[in-house]
Amino acid sequence: MYRVHIPASSGNMCVGFDSTGLALQIYNSIDFEARKSGLVIEMDTPAPFIPTDGRNLIVRAARRAADRMGKRLPGLYLKQYNRIPHTRGLGSSAACIVGGILLADTLLGAGWSREQVLSLASEMEGHPDNVAPAIYGGVCISAKAEDGYLVRPVPVGEDLAVCVAIPGFTLSTRKAREVLPASVPMKDAVSNIANMGLLIASLYERDYTHLGAALHDRLHEPYRKTLIQGFDDVIQAAYDLGAYGACLSGAGPTILIFLPAGKQDFERQLQEKLRSIPGGWKAVLTDFDRRGAFVETL
Repeated sequence: MYRVHIPASSGNMCVGFDSTGLALQIYNSIDFEARKSGLVIEMDTPAPFIPTDGRNLIVRAARRAADRMGKRLPGLYLKQYNRIPHTRGLGSSAACIVGGILLADTLLGAGWSREQVLSLASEMEGHPDNVAPAIYGGVCISAKAEDGYLVRPVPVGEDLAVCVAIPGFTLSTRKAREVLPASVPMKDAVSNIANMGLLIASLYERDYTHLGAALHDRLHEPYRKTLIQGFDDVIQAAYDLGAYGACLSGAGPTILIFLPAGKQDFERQLQEKLRSIPGGWKAVLTDFDRRGAFVETL
């Protein structure tokens, strides 16, 4: 029996639309082993919205990987431990895809590199901003190249912490994509390019003075926040408590917050403020996952 652990991920980091993301210490895990035939899928807690047949995203990813490897996947037993909130902008689908590919790689002994895993995962997900940090850990910048994807890690200091504000409602990626315009003004594109540079410089230099300004996006957040009840109030609450910056996590509705490490009371203080904001928000103080997905033998 094996177990694969896959971290949650926050795509975009606001200004790095579809190209930049970070891994968080919130994990989905999958126990798995080969069977002679058939498919058995169990959940550690009830999850009626997750298919337990061939439509399951983990199984689909594993079968796709097996096809790419030129091998046949055996019968499977899976048990899912779902800790990443579903349809909240924390990379739950990316975790399933990465987990499924690593499952196939383990059972079939293909010995795939991280680059090969990334290539197929990005193909299935549609973009690399979530799957890259789920695979590599930390903060990752990814770009499409002629022969695959280029990934570069960005160092993150131990003096920077992360908190997420997760609402009680969901937001599908499809709906969040539908509100985006087909084109944007040149000045908005230039603004995002400039702020992306400022964001990377802030992380490299470990100078977070202008991190809030660097997270000012014009390509997707202004449109998507209209779908998220209490968005502006949650952002303001985070800044009032001393956060360096706050922005939409992926397509939303979760909000990603950067703060100084060591602020252990931040979660409690933010939760007190969230109680008065509609939407059933919950504060979760976490940290960067710096390892990425991995498989262990049980």
